[in-house]
Amino acid sequence: MPHELIPIRLSHLLGHSGVGAIVRGSDWLVVVEDTRQWTDRHGGGAGELIPYVERVRAALGIDEQLREPPVAKKLDNGQVDGVCVPAARFPSWMRCPACDAMYRWPWRNDQPDHTPHCSNQDCKRYPKLEQVTWVLAHPEGYLDDVPWHFLAHKDAREPTQRNCKVRDRLRLIERGYEARILRCGACRAEIRFRGDERVGFGQGRMQPWTRDDLVPPRDAAQEGDIGLAQVLAINDTRVYEPVAESVLVIPPESRLRKGTVVDLLYRNSDDRNRIRKAPTALARKGAIRELETKYRSTSDEIEAALADIDDGYPLYGGNPTPGQLRESEFQAFLEVLPDQREDEDLVTRNRSNEWRQLGMRFEPDTDERKIVNCVCHVVRVDRLKAVKVFKGFTRLGKKEPVPPVPPDIVGESDWLPAMELYGEGIFLALDEDRLKVWEQTPAVVSRLKPLLPRFAQSGRAAPNPLTARFMLLHTLSHLLMRQIESEAGYPAASLLERIYCAIEPEPMAGILIHVAVPDLAGSLGGLAELSEPRRFLGILVRALEHSRWCSLDPVCSEHEGQGPGLLNRAACHACSLVPEPACEYGNTLLDRGFVKDDAANGLPSFFGIT
Repeated sequence: MPHELIPIRLSHLLGHSGVGAIVRGSDWLVVVEDTRQWTDRHGGGAGELIPYVERVRAALGIDEQLREPPVAKKLDNGQVDGVCVPAARFPSWMRCPACDAMYRWPWRNDQPDHTPHCSNQDCKRYPKLEQVTWVLAHPEGYLDDVPWHFLAHKDAREPTQRNCKVRDRLRLIERGYEARILRCGACRAEIRFRGDERVGFGQGRMQPWTRDDLVPPRDAAQEGDIGLAQVLAINDTRVYEPVAESVLVIPPESRLRKGTVVDLLYRNSDDRNRIRKAPTALARKGAIRELETKYRSTSDEIEAALADIDDGYPLYGGNPTPGQLRESEFQAFLEVLPDQREDEDLVTRNRSNEWRQLGMRFEPDTDERKIVNCVCHVVRVDRLKAVKVFKGFTRLGKKEPVPPVPPDIVGESDWLPAMELYGEGIFLALDEDRLKVWEQTPAVVSRLKPLLPRFAQSGRAAPNPLTARFMLLHTLSHLLMRQIESEAGYPAASLLERIYCAIEPEPMAGILIHVAVPDLAGSLGGLAELSEPRRFLGILVRALEHSRWCSLDPVCSEHEGQGPGLLNRAACHACSLVPEPACEYGNTLLDRGFVKDDAANGLPSFFGIT
């Protein structure tokens, strides 16, 4: 059976096309296998180790190493160079579009063109078979074929039908949209197949590519104590939801000078161990002498580098806790360092003084002056690096308390797939004193109340807690992304948001809008240029103007709840929603009411404009 190379972007491999996802190739549907199979010819991990991610690992609360996914390409001679991420054909059932006959694993038969055709003697057309487009998903992350034989016979009344053992004469008859009959040709048992049945999963396979090596096999008809599984169409969003997090690289890790002796020695643990495990002082000197040539350095520089690493290089004991992830990034944007180099992984320039000076040119009662006074920091981000880590996936929308399925399925691997993303952006922070007054306004508190029980029922862990300032920041972020798309030519799908929101222990109210691509060169600087105070003020003014109306008003403005879980109020595709990849929170927790004023309900605008 020939192999097919399916090109996938690395960002997709750590997202909706990651481990456990169903991916469409040119001829087949396949499911991506777990990271235990991502190995080279010697059985070792094929991905490159990502260095300088101690803070990232500490911030995410993980002990595993981070490795890039392996990369392969097809040469001109048709050969594949590199290590491929393996995938298995799935679903394993196929159907004849002419006679409706169903086959399992028909590609195992030797056929000249390697494309299965219908072998039913009563089918005169013998067309190519098509994979069925339904799967069986379990809340705990399992995935398998639909138990077609069980479904066809589960409601049978005749003993001969209930005891039918013939499994190769099933037919799935299409009779128009959502009118399907599943029939057994041997005993004539049949049911109407809806495509949303709930049945027991059994314990035979955790995932389609595993070999019954994880849990004892059991008949799929038995429900057992692991709950019911759901029949879903493969394009249903509940089939697969990746769990990935990204962390920005900030000082001191962002300030490391690549290519120095300490950098080279830190990256090469074998060289360090050769020195440290030398049995005698003479052997130690010999090991260092070998590295002098390799690193083009002196023995003193190597000794100094070893001492630096022993002292805790590169963090020197400054590992953050998971709760400090956003706090440390927020402070990194506010504390712009004066001696930055262009090759650092975080290069910023504070435009706040120029921003305030711009505001002084307007009269105190103008909208422009009020808006400038409400934004205390504007920072140009010329260069940034983010590390995106794939932590696993869920199915059927299950999050808490069910943990995600890890990338290696069994949770025993010492590494996680990750990738480095480079880009640029704009950071702004709102005035904390004005924000405290605004969020305590009775009308603001009253508007947030209906969302709190819905948010609690959704089971989401972030933001924690849900506050009015978060709703303001998140909605403002979306309005800005839409305005940037309109004025600067950046498609909203290429933009990313990062919300910095907290009331205690240290208050935060910031927004980072950035781009991030898996290319060391990053983007071309156009987004960072928008931080020029006069230009950014124009973008912000027009974004706030657009918050006042929507083409679907008054329906949108007066909505009590819309979107997934009714977690949005005045927010729809015509005014506030952005492409899914751009939003951290799945296009939910949005409400223009927190941005614009509502005189009828006594709701003030944070920016003081009407």
